[in-house]
Amino acid sequence: MVNQLPEHESKSILQPSNAEEVQDCVMAALSNEAPLEVMGGGSKRFYGRSVEAPRVLSLAGMKGMVDYQPHELIAVVRPGTPLAEFENTLAESGQMLAFEPPHWGAAATIGGAVACNLSGPRRVKAGAARDHLLGFQAVTGRGDIVMGGGRVVKNVTGYDLSKLMCGSFGTLAVLTELVLKVLPAAENERTVVLAGLSDGEALAILREAARSPYELSGMAHLPVGMTMPAPVAGLAAGDESMTFLRIEGPAPSVAQRSEQVTQMAKRQTGFLEQGESREVWAAIRELQPLPLQDGESLWRITLPPTSSAAIMDILRGKMPLRGFYDWGGGLIWCALPASAKAADVHRFALEAGGYARLVRASEELDGKTQVFPPLAPTNRNLHVQLKQAFDPNGILNPGRMYEGI
Repeated sequence: MVNQLPEHESKSILQPSNAEEVQDCVMAALSNEAPLEVMGGGSKRFYGRSVEAPRVLSLAGMKGMVDYQPHELIAVVRPGTPLAEFENTLAESGQMLAFEPPHWGAAATIGGAVACNLSGPRRVKAGAARDHLLGFQAVTGRGDIVMGGGRVVKNVTGYDLSKLMCGSFGTLAVLTELVLKVLPAAENERTVVLAGLSDGEALAILREAARSPYELSGMAHLPVGMTMPAPVAGLAAGDESMTFLRIEGPAPSVAQRSEQVTQMAKRQTGFLEQGESREVWAAIRELQPLPLQDGESLWRITLPPTSSAAIMDILRGKMPLRGFYDWGGGLIWCALPASAKAADVHRFALEAGGYARLVRASEELDGKTQVFPPLAPTNRNLHVQLKQAFDPNGILNPGRMYEGI
């Protein structure tokens, strides 16, 4: 997995195989006052600010299942386990990761998905990655091996450190073991496809669907100009927008609810059954409708679904823009030109009641670029205090999320 480092980089790579070896690496870094860049397979290395560190601590060698009890819906896994391999193991027992994490590359690991708190289209029904991490083992920047949470679904003792680890991008501790809640895979699925809707029309239907009793597990809208997934190529004439509503469950229930969703929408272009439906949602999860062109940056904007069309209109009025909607309109994936100022995008999102993240930059970032939403003084103080508590010497991924933290 270490071949994810660009050839021009001269960083040495540490590859521990267990928590004790991770601890040794951290203690050596403390002694040498030399920070570490913490990495799994490297598939998410572009996400966040670059880390100034002479060594990479790669978890790619820490792979495999520690304990898997399908009847208990619990899996204990090492962070370097390839995400595809882990999902295949679950599928053999008829189970899945309900938060449907994106891969963004063959080198994706389950540790990277958790560290970045990445969730796919099913988040609208199943919740985020942080809602499925029951417990963990990790090595802090102090060199301590710590544990949080547990191996049962109901565990409310003390602070919920598991949620703190999710989305911390390796800045607080190095995850060495994950305890994850898994769920039975859906018996069947069908996607209702609507073609030719404007953004406003599509998002109104998606909001109504989200309020309905039909328990949709995916709601996305691809405007005109997106690269449409292969299974829908014959469902629309010419260059039309496509709107997708996914229903999962027992076959009779799926059939009934999909008909009810169609009646609610007052229009229907077609249905996608099991295999084609899965192919479409995998494409959306992996952002295939929005391939980046030269000079474009990838932005992730989360906001209230009632505001998403408006913020897209604002951005379109100020710069060239391509993008699509997921999570029923609560998430926008945008490709913006290099001329787009990060501070402006953050401001537009905050004014609309949401926030933005720069996921992949078109060029190397300077030290001042705001990748994550700017922090108010109180929130920044909390981030600083957490960093001091877990990693007071700034050994782990310094500056990955915010300058100076």
